Amino acid sequence: MRAPRLVAVLAASTALAVGLAACSSDDTNDDAPAIAAEDVKVGPPSGWSDGGFAPDPARLKCGQTASDPTRGVTDTEITVGGLAYLTSPNGSSMAGTELGAQARFDRANEEGGVNGRRINYVGTLDDGNDPTRNSAQAKALVDQKKIFAAIPVMTSSANYLDTFCSETVPFFGWGFNQGFCDTTLGFGITGCQFPGDGVSSTTYGLMIQAMFGGDASGKTTALVGVDNDSARAGLRELGEQIRSVDIDTVYEENPIPVAGLTDTTAVVNAIMTSNHGAPPDVVLYVADFNSIIKLTEAMTAAGYQGKNLNPVGYDPRLAASGFEGLQKSYTIVQWAPGTATDIPAVKQLVDDFAKYVPDAVVSLPAMAGYWAADMFVNAATEAGPDLTVDSLLKTLNSDYSYYVPDAVPETRWPINHAVSAPCASIVQLNGTKYDITSKLACGSLIRK
Repeated sequence: MRAPRLVAVLAASTALAVGLAACSSDDTNDDAPAIAAEDVKVGPPSGWSDGGFAPDPARLKCGQTASDPTRGVTDTEITVGGLAYLTSPNGSSMAGTELGAQARFDRANEEGGVNGRRINYVGTLDDGNDPTRNSAQAKALVDQKKIFAAIPVMTSSANYLDTFCSETVPFFGWGFNQGFCDTTLGFGITGCQFPGDGVSSTTYGLMIQAMFGGDASGKTTALVGVDNDSARAGLRELGEQIRSVDIDTVYEENPIPVAGLTDTTAVVNAIMTSNHGAPPDVVLYVADFNSIIKLTEAMTAAGYQGKNLNPVGYDPRLAASGFEGLQKSYTIVQWAPGTATDIPAVKQLVDDFAKYVPDAVVSLPAMAGYWAADMFVNAATEAGPDLTVDSLLKTLNSDYSYYVPDAVPETRWPINHAVSAPCASIVQLNGTKYDITSKLACGSLIRK
């Protein structure tokens, strides 16, 4: 069966593949794990260890006070709007993220707003995945829409930062572009996806352990990525995360062209013999959706019996269609999936979608938009009734933490301006449903 037309999965691939492919190669250390394997433990989605890491405050940009601290806020309302690639030339997009935000804002307004102020959500502008348009739309949000804060921000380009920084505009979203990193203004729901300062985490290693019931001793992993510099650095970073729990990596290559993979033969042959002439136990694909599908199907055709892991395969439309290309594949998700309705906060999200945006799909972009809006509502409420841009940022950057129990991992600020929360969940596509292999859990940050 062919894949249904998706607006989410390619975006999800970009979000994780690009975000996890951003470490400087200068920080990479391919030697022994940074901490002893027996000391690396899986833990709850809050209270994770920071490993002694703290960002350098001098590195955080845009720390000035606002020239117009009451921009977009009155005694009765707060004006907000978003920026995302709702369309793009290659067909992938973050469409649905605006509906997720709308659902959360609608519920907030029905419940009385934020400290008595109604949220005036002016919608999300589409940058078309065009860097020039990204910059222009950011200016439109500030100059024409007069927004207090930008929610949700889900773009590939960070050109918006010039305007948001100069005008002191707080922004909330999924931190898979570099605008979310090393500034005082950007708040990703799982932090900054571009780790720096020689810090890593145990996340991927622990998730692979979970795929084997918590014990992956003696298991091997192959990592397959895209052929560019950032992706090569990113694959090395993921290799470190996996080796941190004493899982061997037998293949770490980037043979997939940026334009996508056509002939899979050479890659499949290399993977199938990478473990001393035998296949590895796990293959982790970090690439575009179409290339991952081609490789997964080709590996199956070659008789591969191990586990396939990717960052793109969670989308309700795939399950609903019984899509064959990713059957039995595992997907890593940075928060609890929408199928986890036994979690009260996830059930609330699903109910809010049904009530306020009944035609929306509970996809990864839609959930990201919802949680970004939820983070803003939480922080603005905590900032109190005398709300200004400066009071909001002071609240957020003064040991603020955001956590939705068992649904969205804890982030802490300012630490997550520089690194992502070391947390994830794992789902597996089985027939027309996703089974949750590992509930949302966290590892720890480690210094390289």
